[in-house]
Amino acid sequence: MASLDPAKIQEVAASQLVIIDGYYKGVQQEAQRLFRWALIASGGGLVFLLVAVSLLVAKQPASIALMSLICGGVVEGIAVLIFLLYGRSSRELERFHARLDKTQQYLLANSICEKLDGQPKQTAQTKLVQAIMDTLTPSEKKP
Repeated sequence: MASLDPAKIQEVAASQLVIIDGYYKGVQQEAQRLFRWALIASGGGLVFLLVAVSLLVAKQPASIALMSLICGGVVEGIAVLIFLLYGRSSRELERFHARLDKTQQYLLANSICEKLDGQPKQTAQTKLVQAIMDTLTPSEKKP
């Protein structure tokens, strides 16, 4: 980033696109990993719960069935927490996908502006910069 010429807008924006894309892919991998672990945990908890039910049906000691039921409940609780983390990762993924898409749209708009000449080029670039500034949150606008 430091070696880029600020006057070359396409290069600077393209480098940002690479950074955002890398972050997007990282969050996507993490979300997929969380989902797999959540499925494994919920499957394990289900096994404990089914063992508890089968022990009760087979009229085995209630203490063994109760222990299996408690273990199943704890594992299912862990699965719920992992699914919550997965949901949070998915929301983060959506946020960065939107940002990636918006950056691509600005790059395209800037490419179109570069093909114009004279006053239409200046007007289009001014409108593009204004459109970008309008989408920033107040915290992003602060220097």
